Amino acid sequence: MDRGHERAKVRSSAVRSLVALAVIGGVALGCGHRRLPAPRYVAQTTAALRPVPFPPPPARAEWVPAAPREDDAVWVDGEWIWQGRRWAWRPGRWVLPPTNASYAPWTSVRDARGNVYVAEGRWQDSRGRAVADPAPISVGRSSGGAVVTRDGQDVEAGPDAPAPGASHQGALKAPAR
Repeated sequence: MDRGHERAKVRSSAVRSLVALAVIGGVALGCGHRRLPAPRYVAQTTAALRPVPFPPPPARAEWVPAAPREDDAVWVDGEWIWQGRRWAWRPGRWVLPPTNASYAPWTSVRDARGNVYVAEGRWQDSRGRAVADPAPISVGRSSGGAVVTRDGQDVEAGPDAPAPGASHQGALKAPAR
């Protein structure tokens, strides 16, 4: 085989590889997740922090329902909330943000002595005053599963808490599993 023919084969192989990489890259970019519309975020106020005996478990994975038709709807992630003796999962939800309000996502902090404090996610006005939670348009579905301490011990988790604005009777239900 002459050198010209070998170079043509190598060049042809290189072009095929580049085309394959471009197609794979395009598919990967096209299939990548897009960011969900989120509320305007602000930091929690110190006054919102409440002591809890131990930190929340890791967040649960959630199935996010299709975006609602409302153009200004935002997705609020699920969070653990303290229910007196145990943690319960509050599912993520699509909502219409309250007028002139921002969302302070839940947070947990420790003081110098190791005490844990948690503030639940909440809507607030420009002065940091709490604003009523908007009713959810639709609610996510969590992965569920056991809650385990870092030492491998099972911990009882509370039942999923209703999304703010939803009733305990299930007037607003997440899709069936």
